[in-house]
Amino acid sequence: MRKIILAIAALCVVGAIAFVLWPKQKEAAQTVDMTVTDSTGREVTLPAHPKRVVFLNASNLDLFVAAGGADAVVGKPTSQALSEAVQEATSSAEEVGIIHQPDIEKILSLQPDLVIGTNVPFHTDLEDTLGEAGIPIYIRALDDVPSLFETLALYGKLTGDEARAQAVADDLQKKMDAVQAQAEGRTPPKNLLVFGAPDSFNMGTGKCFTGGLIHMLGGGNIADKAEEGSEGSYGGYIPLSMEFVARENPSVIFIIVHGPVETLEPKMRRDLQENPAWADVDAVKNGRVYVLPYDLFAVNPGIRAADALQVLANAMYPEDASNIGRKERGNEDA
Repeated sequence: MRKIILAIAALCVVGAIAFVLWPKQKEAAQTVDMTVTDSTGREVTLPAHPKRVVFLNASNLDLFVAAGGADAVVGKPTSQALSEAVQEATSSAEEVGIIHQPDIEKILSLQPDLVIGTNVPFHTDLEDTLGEAGIPIYIRALDDVPSLFETLALYGKLTGDEARAQAVADDLQKKMDAVQAQAEGRTPPKNLLVFGAPDSFNMGTGKCFTGGLIHMLGGGNIADKAEEGSEGSYGGYIPLSMEFVARENPSVIFIIVHGPVETLEPKMRRDLQENPAWADVDAVKNGRVYVLPYDLFAVNPGIRAADALQVLANAMYPEDASNIGRKERGNEDA
């Protein structure tokens, strides 16, 4: 009888120890660092739940905040593309420079446990310096719509709020489906997507994010017919050829300004106006040239992708038009 009592007592002790340790073991399992492959093909080990994160671009910051990570953000980019909601949620975070000129000294001073940027040389070039300081940098390009949902899922794991990230993703998908339905069964107008920078004009193909949105609405982007691989082309962008534009004669032209809007936009109109072929394009003659909203199109719009899609849908199918950005007045202003 005594042996039975001792055995029962021993089992109770073991059970009590297991009860005490199990939550800690579960917590440990949930805080194991994860290794992922970033957009450059590198394997990067990320802290399970980073506490001090620096972001180098607006789009990744937008998604991280949406996934519940605002309190962990200690550094953010200087950008006009940040929404008011993100600005407010990260008001205590310090600015670390514009996307093309991150301040490495400022970044290091913030003692981050993770830095997140996009696939541009100004970010990838920081790998060695950050690595020497023991700080991982995760490069996440957001080149298409699927990447938004993949990134939301990852950031949900990093913030520990996967349910919130999934809810945001579900809401975004629902909104985008609703916009796509507006274009269903319609013939898209022949259109052109132009990116203007201080030193160049480029046409965007379906391989760039906005070009992908146009494809979701039925396509019709004339740049997809252009010869990629020609001199000066890269990724989803091809140098603007007015001869090509005149030949294809688009019905709708979208313009995205990269740079100081107040000075670059008038310069774009002036430069295009000087080319006589521009005035004969249907989009110009019919007043269907649209300068797209900077905050939605200068960078990937993140969780506002459905808003960007709606802007394009309204311009492509004007019978439902509203909130389509600023419309140029054809020959008068173009």
